[in-house]
Amino acid sequence: MNDHRILNALSYFSILFAPIIVPVLIWIFAKSEEVTHHAKVALLTHIIPTIAGFICFSSVFMTTLVNGGLLANMSLFVTGSLFVITLISIIGLFIFNIVRGIQMLCAKTEEDIWI
Repeated sequence: MNDHRILNALSYFSILFAPIIVPVLIWIFAKSEEVTHHAKVALLTHIIPTIAGFICFSSVFMTTLVNGGLLANMSLFVTGSLFVITLISIIGLFIFNIVRGIQMLCAKTEEDIWI
């Protein structure tokens, strides 16, 4: 099996065990442009849910402090909407990483891989 495909798949599958660390290490130490490209994409798709989760949970915390609880009408709607959007993005990017990892392992050539 091609080493490039294994490193590409490892970049995406690392969302299961070391989300940000493995793509950064692969990006730094890889010598192939193909591998660094996929490591950058994997790193981006690992960082986005982290930032979204931080914003969401800080919003919940601030809403609780400012309004005296989560039962204020407008703040509950905004915080709830932000929580749902964050949850959808985290699940979507998790599935995206798993699918991309499987594509990397199953692809015969670079032309078979999209993005």
